[in-house]
This record gives sequence, C-alpha cells and structure tokens, in this order.
Amino acid sequence: MPPRVVVGIAGGSASGKSALASALAAALQRLHQRRVLILTTDRYMHKDRSLGPTFFSQATGTRMFDANHPDAIAWNHVLRDLDDLLQQTDGPEIILVEGHLLLHEPTVRERLDIRFFVELDADERALRRLLRDMQGGRANRDPNFIATYYRESARVGHTRYIEPSRVHADLIVRGDAVWERIEPFLVARRSILCRTELRIPNRAPARSTLRRACLACSVWLG
Repeated sequence: MPPRVVVGIAGGSASGKSALASALAAALQRLHQRRVLILTTDRYMHKDRSLGPTFFSQATGTRMFDANHPDAIAWNHVLRDLDDLLQQTDGPEIILVEGHLLLHEPTVRERLDIRFFVELDADERALRRLLRDMQGGRANRDPNFIATYYRESARVGHTRYIEPSRVHADLIVRGDAVWERIEPFLVARRSILCRTELRIPNRAPARSTLRRACLACSVWLG
C-alpha cells in the first residue's frame, strides 16, 4: 500500500481554510500529479441539533446550537472515515483535513502529519462571514441573525478553542496571502506535502520545538 500524507488545516471561521485547501489540492494535482482528497469536518456536525452543544442567546432569548464548540462535531466519525481512506489501496496520496476546531481535538490532531493554521484579523473574518452567509453560504441569510450568532457563538468559540489551538500548528498561513506568492513554498517538489514516499511516524502527544521547526522548514524551504 502506498504511503499517505495527512494534512490538517485549521483556523477561525471565514479565515480562508477552504480556499487554502482547494488551492493546495489543485496545485498538488497540477504540478505533481498527486491524488488529493479534501475532508471537511463541517460535514460531521451533529445533524440532530438537540443532541449537540447549545448556548443561551441573550438576543433571541432561546437556546441555540453551538457550532463553535468542540462537541458539535462527531470526531469518532471523522476518524472512522479517515482510517477508511488510509486503508484504500488506490486511495488519495494526500488527504487535506479542514476544519475550524481541528487542532483543538487531540484524537484527530495526533493523526496529522503536518498542521496548518490559517490566521486572519477578526474584523476581516467577521466581514467575510457576513457576506458569505448573506449570499447563502449557511442556512440563515438575515444579517441581524448572522451578526448575533457571530457575537454569541463564533467569537466566543474562537477565543476559547480555536485561537489557543494555533500552538499545535507547524506553519501559520495568512488567510489574505496572495496564493501566487506562497504556492512555491507550500508545494515545492521537496516539501513535505509532495514527498509521499516518506511517511512521517505517528506523532507523540508532546512534540519538541525542534521537530516543529524542522517540519515547518521542510515546507517553506523545500
């Protein structure tokens, strides 16, 4: 069975995670003919909202599903599908796992060979989120609802869970970076993303600063 590389892409809501995953996949396929698959953790949000975490909305006076709490995602299902992909004989050589809470969850985090965190200023993320959702990016297009949910859920979850998880990243990528400038560093032929002939051993929970630095350099310097 050919070796695989599992890449994690985390970051705040509307920071540019999906855009980075799509750009990486396209570049790896175009430049290096890699078989790439994107696995998005949003699809593992609990379908039955009554079973997931909730918060009390001061604005509406009701309890609402909290999509920015770690328990909102069925991580056991993420791991199940990731394992299935890794066992496929003709499966993807590179799996890009993308999600806002990805680096917070240790059971998934330790399965990642390399970890990206996409950072973007809070005001820019809020504006992107507003425009995206008003255009039908989520279930509710009402700007008042979008702004309220951001204040009461997304902003709180970012502060509690997402922003602290950046310490687990090997590389921080700006969500407003010009792709043409960073593409040569991220998909250089000798970068870790392209060297699927080298399988990185499973990471131990405690990783040294030196190991993190070496992984980051292998991507940036190629």
